[in-house]
Amino acid sequence: MSGHNHIDEGLLIARHLGGEATAAEEEALRKWMAMAPENEQTYLKYKRVYELTGKHYGLHGNEQLDIDVEKEWGRFVQEAEKREIIPIGPPPQAGRRAWLRIAAAILLAIVSGVVVNYFVSRQGTMSYTTAQNTDTVSLPDGSTVFLNRYSALTVKGSFGEKERRVELRGEAFFEVSPDKQKPFTVEAGGASITVLGTSFNVQSYAQKNELEVVVATGVVRLAPTGMGQSVELRAGDKGILKKNEKELTSNKNTDGNFLSWKTKHMAFDKAGLPSVLETLQATYGVEFVVLADVPAECAVTVTFDNQPLESVLKVLQATWGLTYRWEGNKIEITGIGC
Repeated sequence: MSGHNHIDEGLLIARHLGGEATAAEEEALRKWMAMAPENEQTYLKYKRVYELTGKHYGLHGNEQLDIDVEKEWGRFVQEAEKREIIPIGPPPQAGRRAWLRIAAAILLAIVSGVVVNYFVSRQGTMSYTTAQNTDTVSLPDGSTVFLNRYSALTVKGSFGEKERRVELRGEAFFEVSPDKQKPFTVEAGGASITVLGTSFNVQSYAQKNELEVVVATGVVRLAPTGMGQSVELRAGDKGILKKNEKELTSNKNTDGNFLSWKTKHMAFDKAGLPSVLETLQATYGVEFVVLADVPAECAVTVTFDNQPLESVLKVLQATWGLTYRWEGNKIEITGIGC
């Protein structure tokens, strides 16, 4: 979205979230979200900010706002004017519609970073979480974080003052802006990953024993908490921390698809079915259950670039004689003919 469309769609989303959209507006929003994945991602960002501000002001259900609306609006307008953002409409009146107006202005300004600065200063900490979708977070220092599904990123209000420190649960790819005076540190899974400016992937799910760091560019230092040791990783390296065993290792990364969850690009070279399905699970957020015997000679060499899962499965069906049942988030492999 750009230009005037920001205002139209921002207001439409705000009316939807505030429970004030008409049936026609709900249908228009549904069609707009279905037009492109980026639109759905934008909606989810707006929804998270709406929920965050509602939580901040203590708004639940149909409760009335117990806030000084004029004061809050003025504070937001002042912050917006610094960034040449034009808030929507005049100062609102007290009540639920006032909340809707404030939310609409916040939704409009989110793409310009106003929301992050505004709420970090008011609340001290920002938390970003994902469920079945990935998301992109822009940090105040210009760094970008790509969050995988079912992940959470916490950014404290002191971020950027003396250091740049965030906490991660799940998986994310970091593109860190260089700043020699302020190292960038990711705390995840009982370890810290420190850089000055680089790009790298961190996987640290609570249910998994291994924390993995793969470096795309630059240099990263992986240091487990309380172990008194660390490892330096360069571009193309992978560091692995076995959390239960407190074992730290490093080697060359051999998985060329480690970023497929972010890029939707996958390249397989004489890959077997287990390897392919593991990558597809990570890329599309689905679960495969193999109910058939897998012949050892089954292998495939193919490249997929941002294709829907259904298209990928059709290729594998033609290549391997694959038969499957797809229900919800689970895909059962019922036959393999290769």
